[in-house]
Amino acid sequence: MNAIDVRAVPTAVAERSRQRSGPRIAGLTVSDSAETLTQRQVLDRLGLTGDEFAERIFAHSRIERRHLNLSEDLLARTSQGRAQEVEDELLGHSVRAVAALGGDLGRIGSVLSASLYSLGLPTLAHRLAEHFELDPTADKYHVTGVGCASAVPLMRLAAGALHLHHGRDSLIVAAESMSSIMMPSTGADPRAKTVGSAIFGDGCAAALLSDDPSAGGPMILASQVHQIGGTLGAVALSFAPEDSYLHLARELPELAGAGLPGVVAGFLSANELEHADIDHWIVHPGGRRIIENIQRALELSDAQIELAWDTLASHGNVGTPSIFYVLHDTIARRDPQPGERGLAVTIGPGVTVGLMLLQW
Repeated sequence: MNAIDVRAVPTAVAERSRQRSGPRIAGLTVSDSAETLTQRQVLDRLGLTGDEFAERIFAHSRIERRHLNLSEDLLARTSQGRAQEVEDELLGHSVRAVAALGGDLGRIGSVLSASLYSLGLPTLAHRLAEHFELDPTADKYHVTGVGCASAVPLMRLAAGALHLHHGRDSLIVAAESMSSIMMPSTGADPRAKTVGSAIFGDGCAAALLSDDPSAGGPMILASQVHQIGGTLGAVALSFAPEDSYLHLARELPELAGAGLPGVVAGFLSANELEHADIDHWIVHPGGRRIIENIQRALELSDAQIELAWDTLASHGNVGTPSIFYVLHDTIARRDPQPGERGLAVTIGPGVTVGLMLLQW
């Protein structure tokens, strides 16, 4: 690994960077279903073709395609009738993502899985432990309902688990089937249902956290969550046997962006950094207006949020693992150099802002 280029940062900042330590994201993979659907195909399958509002929302979403399972058979079933197939799909994606991590799975001391919701038992974490024959003493946890805000709390929990299992790694698996809550149009749907149908996709990511100083990948220097008061109803799951959808309030992007500059500035200041010290902005691809409001609030250039737009275009908002997709592309396409820093910014239910400071 190359030494930190002290020419790129003030000497005092470079010195602090060398002194810091923390868990590393030693591995990160994503897994998608084979089938992708264009926006036109989704409109057709959900019976929304010709609906003026739906056509407009889909056209302006800046999404080109998504990984979704909207088969005729699935769409004909109730929410409960889909449960087993969905759980099996999530397990399949998760197995592929974990297998792609490689490394010694025998070192795993904790497994943390997460999805928007889960209708099945045993949990995804337990099923993964069984599939990979992990150490039976490994802790298993499954987190539900945190959605797009999951990445930061998952990383915080996984980092804490490293202290409980010294010398062993933590495995994070974020898997989402937004297909499972998509229902055909009834002709009298609330607009929130149509908006969700226009932006959400399926996805899965796996990450390995290690406290081994020799491990590769970015170090987590600090993290923070910030819940915005009085916004609990801005993101809510409407769930019934015959119809379901994820409600996003129209004002959600503005709510998230309004206080974002102060929250980010305070977080950076607490870590003795400024806006200009961040080399890579890892922004939640929650939707067109979410990205636009984050860009405006944080005064980011088009280049700084390019990967968020690319993720949105090719996957949509995949909920729980969404920020992992942008981080994955940041590593693969930006090739961060030793000493460079990244800041992940997530927006999710609560409404909750998540911040995670990384250093390569």
